[in-house]
Amino acid sequence: MSQPTSAPDQLPDGSTEPSGPIDVAKVAPIAPQKPAPAPAPAPPPPKGRIARIEERIRQRLVKYPLRSKLTHITMLASNAALMIACLLFLTFDFVSRCLSTHASLVTISHVAVESARLPLQLGTVQPMTDTLNTIASQPGITGAAVFSADGRLFARSSQTSNNLPARLVPEQRQKNELSFTRLRHHEPVYSSGQFIGTLVVETSLAPIFTRLLIDAGVALIAFLLASFAARRLTNRLQSVVSEPYVKLAHSVDAVVNGGSFALRAEKIDDAEAGGIAEAFNRLLVEIEKRDAIINQAQLDLEANVLARTSVLHQQVQDRKHAEEALRDSEMRYRNLFENNPMPMFVVNLETLDFVAVNNAALRHYGYGQEEFTHLSLPAITHGADPMVVTRTFRSGAKSLDAGEWKHRKKSGEIIEVQLTAHAIVFAGKVAKIVLANDVTERNRAQRQLDELHKKLVDTSRQAGMAEVATGVLHNVGNVLNSVNVSASLLAENARQTKAASVRRIADLLDANKDNLTEFFSSGGKGAVLPGYLASLASQLEAEQNARLAETEQLIKNVAHIKDVVAMQQTYAKTSSVFEGHTAASLITEALRMAGTDLQRESIAVKTECPATLPEVHTDRHKVLQILINLITNARQAMGEKPRNERVLSIVASHNGSGFVRIAVRDFGCGIAPENLTRIFNHGFTTKKNGHGFGLHSSANTAKEVGGNLTAASDGPGRGALFTLELPMKIAAKEPSKIS
Repeated sequence: MSQPTSAPDQLPDGSTEPSGPIDVAKVAPIAPQKPAPAPAPAPPPPKGRIARIEERIRQRLVKYPLRSKLTHITMLASNAALMIACLLFLTFDFVSRCLSTHASLVTISHVAVESARLPLQLGTVQPMTDTLNTIASQPGITGAAVFSADGRLFARSSQTSNNLPARLVPEQRQKNELSFTRLRHHEPVYSSGQFIGTLVVETSLAPIFTRLLIDAGVALIAFLLASFAARRLTNRLQSVVSEPYVKLAHSVDAVVNGGSFALRAEKIDDAEAGGIAEAFNRLLVEIEKRDAIINQAQLDLEANVLARTSVLHQQVQDRKHAEEALRDSEMRYRNLFENNPMPMFVVNLETLDFVAVNNAALRHYGYGQEEFTHLSLPAITHGADPMVVTRTFRSGAKSLDAGEWKHRKKSGEIIEVQLTAHAIVFAGKVAKIVLANDVTERNRAQRQLDELHKKLVDTSRQAGMAEVATGVLHNVGNVLNSVNVSASLLAENARQTKAASVRRIADLLDANKDNLTEFFSSGGKGAVLPGYLASLASQLEAEQNARLAETEQLIKNVAHIKDVVAMQQTYAKTSSVFEGHTAASLITEALRMAGTDLQRESIAVKTECPATLPEVHTDRHKVLQILINLITNARQAMGEKPRNERVLSIVASHNGSGFVRIAVRDFGCGIAPENLTRIFNHGFTTKKNGHGFGLHSSANTAKEVGGNLTAASDGPGRGALFTLELPMKIAAKEPSKIS
């Protein structure tokens, strides 16, 4: 008999070897003969009781002929169906009788509860006992008892068995108990919604089991009769199925034993068996055709084997070279892992146990190689819940930045490490390689830096307090200049007063008191005295008005000093008082306070303030400090200019974005471009005797009131422009009326 055909050999690149003169489009070349494969291992035993039973039945039936198999299978199926039907019938009958018995108990209990309520309330046992005896006299009832609300036995029937408990726990008040011999029903007793006791009725299940045995006997007889009838019927009818397949099996044996493919199977009338016989005959025809082709293919196989052998030899050599390269690569990666200066761990993805550690980890943590194999990543993590560590490193991400953790060395020292993890395949299993970067020293340095920063903040706060004090002195000093000028003018006016002339007139009158008539006559000296007194009165009145005006200005300056000091004293405790003010009133008041100095130095003041400008919402005293400081700086900047060129311009306008702009411009020494960025810095000044606090304080004050102070200059000698922006006052909305 010829060898069966197989698929053509395939080269490593996916191509197939040519098979000589044979047409591969029509004939599939056979594979070279190979040693017989080893017998397949026995399949594992089936799991489960039903599967094992099926396997035993299959093993027993496999050695029987087809007819016996059909008989046994038919009988097994019919007997199983009959048995299931009998079991279902018996189960249904038993459950129905149990439910009927329970329903009877419930009915009896509901009736008895009505009779038990009054005796339980009155505590009379005898009426309750009579009622229970009546219940116990019912067929099947083996006992009845009543328990009080605390579970103690109140009354029981005289025929009650000893199975009833002497005391009833709360869990048994509404619980039905079923066993193989009895059914017990618990019925609670309520009076006016209050629980007062429990009625227990017990019945025996013996009659039910007796009836169950009778039904089982009847079912067994029916099962035996049905099984016998099925056996006889199966023996008579199984030949209808088995006879065609027996004939086909004889034909197959004839072909196999005779070794000739010219034989054909007999035609069979059965539908399935006849189809198999026709397919078998077609198979024989095809085998005859392919047998000739296979013989020719075997002749060509030897040539193909030689070529194939050389290809396989080359493949073996290439595989050896690839394996050597793989070993070299593994060795390089192994050296990279072992000699890496950073501690590295390979951990099991499921348990986070250490699978491998490098030399840096051994040195850094102090554990030995064997000690590490008995540890895990959560075990050396300090101050963290192991479940948190597990959830973090079991993440499915290929790369993970786990952040900072605390690890415990073998010596007990706690270190801070930055952990990163990467998923790898280690020893054929998915694992994670963890890199531990010790950041203990870095964090310690950072904490020291934070402590220094805190100290610096405290120092800055103290310096800020000194700056506030300096600002107070500067603002007060600006006003004191005006106070000093006013005081000097009052003193100068007092020295040049005409009051001495009054003394001389009094002396003249005293000297001529004896001849006043002659003295005041038309030719006497006293004739000119009335005119002189009138002129003197006018001069004294002018002096008094000037002194009153200067005194009023002095009082205002002193009041402003008091306001500055009071405002700085309450600065840290209370918020500023923001009110609506016009730009014109603020400019006028600032010029009045600094006006004496401007007049003394012959500085012309030009102001421009439209009446249509909206009011600003700000703190009046703080804005006056800023304006006085700007006016004072402008006056000092024009000190070296000729008197006819000393002009101070103050212009108020609306910038179009919710702010009012007050521009103070002088034509003095100007500001160098490199100083424009430092002009508001604390302590920076271009004056010989300046201290650098005025503009710095003014800029801070402008921010406090919600505004801004900027400076501009075209360069030295070309003057300077300081612009103060103040927020406009927004009209308050009328409160909505509540109906």
